Amino acid sequence: MPLHDSKYLQSAYQWTIRSLLRVLAVAMMLTAGLGLVYQFGGVWPGAVLTILLLFAAGATAHGIRETARALDYPGVDRFFQQVPCYLTIQDRHLRIIRTNRRFREDFGDSLGEYCYKVIKKADKPCPNCPVLRTFADGQTHRTEEIATTRDGHPAHLSVYTTPIPDEQGNIIGVMEMSTNITDLKQLQAEIEASRDEYQSLFSCVPCYISVQDKDLRIIESNEAFNREFGQHLGKHCYEVYKQRGEMCPDCPVEKTFQDGNIYSREETVIARNGTEAKMLVFSSPIYNQHGERVAVMEMSTDITEVKRLQRELTHMGKTIAVMAHRIKNILMGLEGGIFVVNTGMADGDEALVRKGWGMIERNVDIVSRIVKDLLYCSKEREMSFAVIDPAPVVQSVFELFRGRTAKEGVKLHAEIPDSLPHGRFDEEALHSLTTNLVTNALEACVNDATPGKKEHRIVIRALHRDGKHLIEVEDNGAGIPGTVGERVFEDFFSTRGREGTGLGLLVAHKIVEEHGGVITFSSTEGEGTTFRAIFPNHARRSD
Repeated sequence: MPLHDSKYLQSAYQWTIRSLLRVLAVAMMLTAGLGLVYQFGGVWPGAVLTILLLFAAGATAHGIRETARALDYPGVDRFFQQVPCYLTIQDRHLRIIRTNRRFREDFGDSLGEYCYKVIKKADKPCPNCPVLRTFADGQTHRTEEIATTRDGHPAHLSVYTTPIPDEQGNIIGVMEMSTNITDLKQLQAEIEASRDEYQSLFSCVPCYISVQDKDLRIIESNEAFNREFGQHLGKHCYEVYKQRGEMCPDCPVEKTFQDGNIYSREETVIARNGTEAKMLVFSSPIYNQHGERVAVMEMSTDITEVKRLQRELTHMGKTIAVMAHRIKNILMGLEGGIFVVNTGMADGDEALVRKGWGMIERNVDIVSRIVKDLLYCSKEREMSFAVIDPAPVVQSVFELFRGRTAKEGVKLHAEIPDSLPHGRFDEEALHSLTTNLVTNALEACVNDATPGKKEHRIVIRALHRDGKHLIEVEDNGAGIPGTVGERVFEDFFSTRGREGTGLGLLVAHKIVEEHGGVITFSSTEGEGTTFRAIFPNHARRSD
């Protein structure tokens, strides 16, 4: 509404009030005055007074006519009536003294009624009423209200109030302008519902999601991500995922920022507890309303278990292939032993029979160890834990191998105390673990072709340190090539010994793992290897 129209409307309203008061005063004066004059003063004074009163009435009529002209001023009343929102003028008692057409259509013709009854269907003024506040301080106020139309439908209103002053600046009324924002509120509710649905989906999806800006800083992450990696808004993704100080090579997020395509790759990440996890990572662009790439969503699925199963399947295939080859060689050894026995018996050569029988026994022993190792790898054997002293078990392995190592020209040493604090062990599994480690060390020494090495030795240790049991087997054999690394516990590994099953280290790893411990090794190619099995002190018994 133009400023001059607003002021003119206020003035016209004020003139209307004054003119109505004048008409009422003139009517009262004419009635009383004429009666008194004609009763006590005669005709002529009455006639003069009548002329004066008629003159005053003419002035009043002129004022009313001017008021009417004001209300007919182009753009004032027409604007008031046709403006596409609800307009009312209210007095200090919150009575409605003027309404526009739009208000009357939705709330009815309600002149003289209280606004709160018409608009809210209430019995008392609204708390924090903007009209009363405007009357109190003369300022414009804004609120949002829920009204009820004449047909009973709720309507959300955005309400503005402004004062209407008279010529002396006194507030004689307040104009209330209300815009129906019901559709806007409904749209807002739908948007909020969609946002909540998106947020719920974003938070509950069972994969790790982060949203990153062009600097690869995390600007949003879901609950699964926060639970696994912590909430690190503002940090670089490579700091959180990889604990790196720079961007990863061939970063999929960076590539998506460059060309807008979706990329996927397998990554190894580090959780906040320090454990590694295999992830299948997808990167997808996020656009704004102008079609500009402003962020990239990175979705990661933990495939650690899948990779483990793949690895086990690969191990199984390798094991079957290698075992078939080894069993074939063992069968050939058995056939050779049988042939030597038969030849010795036919010739009456007792020494030849003993030699052949030794070949048979040796190959049967290899078959026995292969079967036991396969049982461990196939998880068919259940652990039988008991609280025992591990020192005698390790000592028995030392006694078992003393003759074999001497025969092979390898010195065997033991650093085993008479007793150790008791712990929770499967005695048979502990014996098998130590046997496999010593067998592996013996094969490494026997097959060592490193020039200049005068003697080979193996040291077996059993000790208790920092509340944990340790079993170590150290040798100065050929060592493990650096390219093999930790795969000695994952892939089929053999030192290519004459009697090795190729499953010894896999079995050792499984036994230690089922005891809740860890097995590590250190090795230098050509100098030797040390395997160390560390067991937690579960169910320790006080002696």
